[in-house]
Amino acid sequence: MVGHQTKWEYLRAIYERYRQAGHRVKHVILNESCLNTGYHRKYAIRLLNGPPPGKQRVGRARRRALRYGQETLSILTAVWEAAG
Repeated sequence: MVGHQTKWEYLRAIYERYRQAGHRVKHVILNESCLNTGYHRKYAIRLLNGPPPGKQRVGRARRRALRYGQETLSILTAVWEAAG
């Protein structure tokens, strides 16, 4: 069985070739990569269509949008404190 690091090196090697290939050639490359890595076809497609193997997308912290403005929040806070 091929090791995890070896699989990633292999995917890095075929990544650009897959991205630049036409539909029929992609089919052949995909079959070859599934045989060599043991990955399921859909997982291999996801890896080869995503960002380059080994490079993670830089995510940013997502925050929920504020529903009320600062003035409204201060009024609501005063009412809440007055209610006990």
